[in-house]
Amino acid sequence: MFDSFENVNKYQKILMKNTSLLVLFFGLTIIANAQSAKNVEENQFVINVFTPGFVYEKGVTTNTTLATEFTIGFEARGCTGCETAYGIYPAFVGQYRYYYNMERRLGKNKNISGNTGNYISGTLWLQSGNPILGNLHKNYNLTGVIAPIYGFQRTYKKGFNFKIEGGVGYSFNDYENGLGVILHTTFGWVIRKRKK
Repeated sequence: MFDSFENVNKYQKILMKNTSLLVLFFGLTIIANAQSAKNVEENQFVINVFTPGFVYEKGVTTNTTLATEFTIGFEARGCTGCETAYGIYPAFVGQYRYYYNMERRLGKNKNISGNTGNYISGTLWLQSGNPILGNLHKNYNLTGVIAPIYGFQRTYKKGFNFKIEGGVGYSFNDYENGLGVILHTTFGWVIRKRKK
């Protein structure tokens, strides 16, 4: 451990200086990449109908986006000798997506409009344990999964959009944690998209 408060202060200053330089480096890298031509959309809004909700995706660098999604999840339970119950739960999804095949798609004269491509992402999924509709109440208030995700998204000329993604990561709620699985499919329409 440290011998005195002076040593603690010295190490804190060194840590703060190095952390500041690291944040500055990453910030300048993002700004430099953001100023180059982007393959991804600057802003994209999608209304989902299969699992009702909406997605906002913001272009960050040439091939990366930040995506936030507000949606609902559905669950039903039934068994012999027990009451059938169901619940519709609000959920939030946050992702940092890297579209890794944009240049290849462009080289083959394929569509990339509407962020059409394959991606990997870091994902946070949060869902309430209290239904907004239904009688299937959970014994926790919030459940979540943090996971690496593989997915692909396609947007067609008239704005029809679908996405399929999945991954395995760290799952948690008020009482337990462990491995968790995310499988997510959406169908909807892009509200505003750029022509490419």
